[in-house]
Amino acid sequence: MNAIPLGRDPRSSYSRHVTTRMLDFTSATAPWTRRLWDVSSLLALEELYEAGVWVDRKVLSQGAVDWQRHALDRLLGTDPALGSKIYRRELQECVKTTLTSASDGRRKLRHLIDVARPGYLDRWAAAIAVEDPPRAERVARAVASHLLDSGHSLARLQRWLRDGRQDLAATDLLTEAAALLARPPRDWSVVVPFQALHRHEELAGHLPHWRTADETRALAAEMGLIPPERIVGSLAFTVEARDSVRAVEIAFGLVERMQARARFATGGPVLPLGDAYVAGETKPLALQPPDRGAQVLSLAAERQLYVVGGEVQRFGEQSRNTVDDALEIASGLNQGPLAPAVAGGWAALESLLTEARDPDEQGKVVAATRAAALVAASWPRAELTALSYRIREVKNGDLAARLGACGSNRERAALIAAELRAEGSLPLVRSWRTRSDAACVLRLRELLADERRVLERVRGYVEVSLRRLYRCRNIVLHGGSTGGVALPAALRVTAPLVGAALDRLTHAHLVAGIAPIALASRAETALRMIGDDLGPDLCDLLE
Repeated sequence: MNAIPLGRDPRSSYSRHVTTRMLDFTSATAPWTRRLWDVSSLLALEELYEAGVWVDRKVLSQGAVDWQRHALDRLLGTDPALGSKIYRRELQECVKTTLTSASDGRRKLRHLIDVARPGYLDRWAAAIAVEDPPRAERVARAVASHLLDSGHSLARLQRWLRDGRQDLAATDLLTEAAALLARPPRDWSVVVPFQALHRHEELAGHLPHWRTADETRALAAEMGLIPPERIVGSLAFTVEARDSVRAVEIAFGLVERMQARARFATGGPVLPLGDAYVAGETKPLALQPPDRGAQVLSLAAERQLYVVGGEVQRFGEQSRNTVDDALEIASGLNQGPLAPAVAGGWAALESLLTEARDPDEQGKVVAATRAAALVAASWPRAELTALSYRIREVKNGDLAARLGACGSNRERAALIAAELRAEGSLPLVRSWRTRSDAACVLRLRELLADERRVLERVRGYVEVSLRRLYRCRNIVLHGGSTGGVALPAALRVTAPLVGAALDRLTHAHLVAGIAPIALASRAETALRMIGDDLGPDLCDLLE
């Protein structure tokens, strides 16, 4: 009797890995090492289709789009759900053309995208129902990114996965994901109360979707909530979305647009209450997008977070450095409107990782290449260190005791790497995070088995995403548009990566006084020499 294929077996490590990584990818609090690093295949194709317009308008260079085409051509070969061999051949032929606005290749690409979208997740389910399925990591990344880029929110996908689906076979999970995606978006009524809205009687009172303070309190009471006291009224938006959380995120974007307009008018602020009331929900939902995950932890780790202005300050003479400037420029990454976040995130990388002597043919986009090397070189030690702290929580374990005797994160990471090389089993803490840690162990074992190949793959993923951030920045600043098809998704996946790069640059600056360009060069050299007799240890790629 033949064994059940891994993807069809709910008890297989393969099925558990797919579900676990989808939970990681839909968590708003996951560390950058465990998040999504790229957008979905179909959104990448949509972005390429859109690029022809921006090339014609001189917003994107043909060179930037050519790099995008070649990178996408390589990625298409790893996505079995895009279609048959004939379809894929047609798609690859399209991608090889220049794709200018009036080109035949671009018209064909539009048709091919529309052909591939229906049934995409069903084809993934079929692709993993075989004896030798694609890597579980690849499957989870493709499916999670497709659901998110199709309009589902992180929070609702996380709830959907935890609602009795954690122990499904991977094929069944993907079949249910396809059914979820088949449900059309619906209209949501999102009521946003305001505690301050300048001249609301005159400027908002005539709007058909304006609700007075009394009407807003009555609505809250109907939902069984304590009516808010300090409000002047509310605006009721009708939003088409796949779930209520995404509807509130869209409404938040409308409020940000109002606030941007109000900054150009003389008067008071536009201050929402902070919650939104959604018809059908039993409690208010926070009026804010999920945290974008850009973190520079070294500021607190090195006790430098508030080390500013300790000496006498004089007008025009404030001492500054390039790293502080970059952190200030990128401070909108986690919160705030999309355009400043995209522009500031890229500007921070460009300011630190480019110089006047860079070759003209590379341009400023070389910052993406250098930042990708930094992030890839940071990834192994970050994962090993995080695992070491989880294992230290295990009571009365020999490995936990040895970790407790370590004097630095570097020593802890090296100890975990040595255990994995010796094929030892790691005593993981039993909690809701255990599966995520176990999936991390599998990734690290794969890394240790072929360090150069895995790190090059990681570097490639990161560079593709950071180059997307560069193109989005050009669309915002040179095209004067925040409507690029990939802008929201690009910010979601790149903000944690920019934060990781800035964290390493900040740490090097604070601890060793190493210049950003020098650290990037060190990372690039380490990645090329990994595995060589004179090359660095996996835990010392940035040392």
